[in-house]
Amino acid sequence: MGEKWSTGWKVAGAVLVCSCSVGGAALFATGRIPGPAWATAAAGAVLAVLVVPGKKAVEAIGARWAAPVESMVKRSAARSSLLSRAPRVTDAEHRMILSIHTAIPLPDGADPGLSGSLPEYISRGIDADVRAWIKGHTKSGGLVVLVGAAAAGKTRSLYEALRAEVPDWRMPDVVTGTQLNTLVADGVDLSRSVVWLDELQNFFTDDALTANSVRQLVLGRHGPVLLAATIRAEVLDRLLAAQPQGSGEGASASRPVGGQHAQEVVKMLARWSPHSAVSERAVRFHVDSRLTGDELARARELAEIDPRIEKALLGAEGGRITATLAGAPDLIERWTLETAGHPTGQSVITAAVVARRCGHPEPIPSGVLEAPALPLLAEQGRAPLSAEWLPTALAWAQSPIKGRISALRRSMTRPGVVDGFRVSDVLLQHSYDVPDANPVAPLLARDETWATLLEHAVPAARTAIGVAAEESGKADMAVRAWRAAAADDDVRAMYWLGWFHTRLGDSSEGTEWFRRAADRGFLPAMSSLGLCLERLGDADEAEAWLRRAATQGYAEAMVNLGVRRFALGDPVEGESWYRRAAELGHAVAMANLGYRLAQRGDLDEAEQWNRRGAVLGHPGAMENLAVLLKERGDAEQALEWFRRGADRALTLMDESPRSFRPWPGEAADQGVSEVILGLARLLLQQSDVDHGPEAERWLRPIAEHGDPRAAATLATRHAARGDTANAVAWRSKAADSADDLLGRERVSLLDAYGRPGVQRHVDIILAHAAGLAEEGNTADALAWRERAAHHDTPPAARP
Repeated sequence: MGEKWSTGWKVAGAVLVCSCSVGGAALFATGRIPGPAWATAAAGAVLAVLVVPGKKAVEAIGARWAAPVESMVKRSAARSSLLSRAPRVTDAEHRMILSIHTAIPLPDGADPGLSGSLPEYISRGIDADVRAWIKGHTKSGGLVVLVGAAAAGKTRSLYEALRAEVPDWRMPDVVTGTQLNTLVADGVDLSRSVVWLDELQNFFTDDALTANSVRQLVLGRHGPVLLAATIRAEVLDRLLAAQPQGSGEGASASRPVGGQHAQEVVKMLARWSPHSAVSERAVRFHVDSRLTGDELARARELAEIDPRIEKALLGAEGGRITATLAGAPDLIERWTLETAGHPTGQSVITAAVVARRCGHPEPIPSGVLEAPALPLLAEQGRAPLSAEWLPTALAWAQSPIKGRISALRRSMTRPGVVDGFRVSDVLLQHSYDVPDANPVAPLLARDETWATLLEHAVPAARTAIGVAAEESGKADMAVRAWRAAAADDDVRAMYWLGWFHTRLGDSSEGTEWFRRAADRGFLPAMSSLGLCLERLGDADEAEAWLRRAATQGYAEAMVNLGVRRFALGDPVEGESWYRRAAELGHAVAMANLGYRLAQRGDLDEAEQWNRRGAVLGHPGAMENLAVLLKERGDAEQALEWFRRGADRALTLMDESPRSFRPWPGEAADQGVSEVILGLARLLLQQSDVDHGPEAERWLRPIAEHGDPRAAATLATRHAARGDTANAVAWRSKAADSADDLLGRERVSLLDAYGRPGVQRHVDIILAHAAGLAEEGNTADALAWRERAAHHDTPPAARP
């Protein structure tokens, strides 16, 4: 201790001497220190001796400390500036700040103490759970998302929960994803603040907000921060159904990049349950558009105070009180009722809804609204009489109902210049919920609608239109849109074309499109190009592209490069890439790093990384953590994590079915199969009698989807209880699944698990062959043995 203090004082003394030397010389030189000329000269001579080494010392120290100090000061100033302007949660109740739907107006003579913009709050059944989650995360922070239909009341419910639990926290004015990225990149301390992300998907437009920024905040790297978000249910469903990130100890799967970061973030969200009330850092709650009986009873009590609620109770259908308060029935009637008396106005509303359903971002230019509206009017025999019909139609569509609610609203970023129009999400929601009650569905079914929209869309919208077309099953139109965007040098469109052709099995065309985007510096394309080239056998160029993307900070390329280095027998570099990606918040990297650390005996650090990955909702990390706890003898906690992981795994399968057909196998299924198999094994070890049925319930979904090991386990259990028919059926299913999996994923299994990763599936095929032989079916038994031998032979050694 004494030596450390002595050294510290020496350093401090040196700094002081250097400072005095440099500063004193400057003062003498400027004549600010009085004294005779000889003294000045003598002092100058002495200081001249000190200045050179002193200046060098100061410069050396400055070079070392100036940048961190400057960065710290800058971050402190940024926080001070940002939060000093930010209102407290309890003061941020203005409807426009929160993006709460405009409510029907108060009638004349109403209590002047009532808010003119916000009706009295009808407490919801989920309120207690939302507030408990927020209260439980005031020290750690996290992401909470309320999901529901438009005008279901999710925004108001979330705000009321925040006002109840964190009224003094600040709500900084963060309106774009890019702003939030900058705050995270600058390391700004956002402690005790709420980042309001109403309509979460909008912050990811053009992939602006990155998943890494969200993960850093969720993990508490910038202090306890609550990300409070809402999202419409159909938007969440589309994002969850998109291609997954890929996982496990295998290379991340190539997937669409449109909305990539949004997909990664929503896949972090656990569905709330009492089981995971406080432990989940990213959670979602569902807000029903219909009020329950208890909620309606509370609404009736408030109706005695607020006449708007009384009116909504009288006019609502099926308990949709919040939608009625937002004027939804009136808006829908104005749009769809033939007696509304304004076919051109209704047609531009329809055009706006169609444009949004076709992927065109808002604001929508008037020319884009005019293009599909004209053929619709002509088809109805209502073609406008004047060429100047559009301004009148737009004015009608913007005119408010009951003083404040309108179907379209204009968007202006410069004085006097209208950039385009936004359509009420109530009408967008109605087009999904009641497709037969509006003209949107028939228009979406026609290629002509998509072609017209594509022809008139702004160039920046073409890639998104292609994505929407692909999701709607219009592959030809999707390719047409992406090619048009690619012709304008849109790298995202090139990436989509690469993904599309690769998915169809056209690796050559897919690789070419990935290469075009990669050559333009698009990091996701570099990573995907590397994976494609590796599958095509060009290992050297594959690694070169992965390394290029990884060294530029692309976390997914780091994971893929780490997998490759491990496969090539270089665990030191492999682990270093996992670590770099994990430090960027990549959940797959955390799981992979945790797994490798456990393999070499560093159990404490392995647990730390797996816990971080588990917090981000990764089933593989949960399984790794459960295994560590089990090996330490904590069977109770192990079972808890196995169950949480298995529940999350089945949720992923349910919400993203395309990602699990065909079955990706344990090297690329986000740990789904491993965590369910691990849970089943632990249940059976504890008590076959008590837990056997539960174990089989967990195994059956992944066996049916194509996991060979789960099917083989079910076959063994049926055989043990004498159920020959089911035993044979599951044994056959297991062999078919193993044969299919090895045909597609043999290399990934080898890279991830080595020889045992292949052997366990070969053994399942051999077990089926043995069973067939015992049954006297020698011909089929021989055929299955040959398949096993084929998979057991390295490709290079096959005849």
